[in-house]
Amino acid sequence: MKKIETVICPHHWDATRELLGTLGVAATLREVKTFGRVPSRREVYRGSPYTVDTSTELELTMLVQDELLESTISAVSRVTGGAEILVTGVEYLVRSGDAPRGREVAVRPALSSLRPVTSPVLVAAAAARA
Repeated sequence: MKKIETVICPHHWDATRELLGTLGVAATLREVKTFGRVPSRREVYRGSPYTVDTSTELELTMLVQDELLESTISAVSRVTGGAEILVTGVEYLVRSGDAPRGREVAVRPALSSLRPVTSPVLVAAAAARA
């Protein structure tokens, strides 16, 4: 199982969402501020000029099975036009709500033999049942 993270422009979100839906991959979406890639610009607010150094972008986080990794990466890069994609391995999947309070949580290896991931919540639920 792999974790894919990428930062995309907001105007690419609709096409990316549709494509991930066809692949059966769910994503966590965060609005983030980025700094350094876009030149700063001057704006005026209530008569006072100021400099805008950051830009608003979207960060996508996805958990996918190894079988879907290549297709997900190629699809996201094709739609976003060359966004940077970070892929990391997931060794363990822990759901802290499985154990009653005061007891230790059993750590289980990430599931790699199940059907393709449709949602991180479903994967965590499947890990809890295993």
